[in-house]
Amino acid sequence: MAKRENPNLVPKKFRKLKKSFLEHLQENNNSSFMSFPKDLSFYGKEKAENVVLVIRSHWILYVPYVGISFVILLLPVLMQMVISDLTKSTTFFLAMFLSCLTISITILVYAFIRWFYNVNIITDKRVIDLDFTSVVSHTLAEARLDKIEDVTHKQLGALGSIFDIGTVYIQTAGATAEIEFDNIPRPREVQDILYDLLESKQKGEI
Repeated sequence: MAKRENPNLVPKKFRKLKKSFLEHLQENNNSSFMSFPKDLSFYGKEKAENVVLVIRSHWILYVPYVGISFVILLLPVLMQMVISDLTKSTTFFLAMFLSCLTISITILVYAFIRWFYNVNIITDKRVIDLDFTSVVSHTLAEARLDKIEDVTHKQLGALGSIFDIGTVYIQTAGATAEIEFDNIPRPREVQDILYDLLESKQKGEI
């Protein structure tokens, strides 16, 4: 049975809407697909602006980072098994283990930062795409809901079919012609949610 969110977390202006997207938003919430997050703020957020959905890329895309980190962590043991003469020294083995541990942790931290800071936000006023490119730089694109002209999605091959992953393309009339929500979970639902929001915005319901 799908997990339901506390209705008190849904902003008052949305409770009166009879839209299917509200049901989608309240199902299977997790850290990669989070509806109506409480007390979430970001730079430039307007006073009366409500965050509807926060989306991050699917966790399955970061499994290779975990695998690589695990293999690197095992390298000292593997080397000891293959080249035992080089690893008889406790000091050498400890230094090699600490080096591999440092590299392994660095990879995991980098993967977490990429996942956490590559974030897509949908509010009742706009869509925001924040892409983390390096430790010191990022790219931010946003568009007002009334500037959105079309929304499409594309499934991510076999992996996308199995885990329901894809990219949502948002065509706009602004300076940024297209905004992409890359490799996100439940792309079809995100597309439907955006269409329902656009309809509610045009009717003045939100």
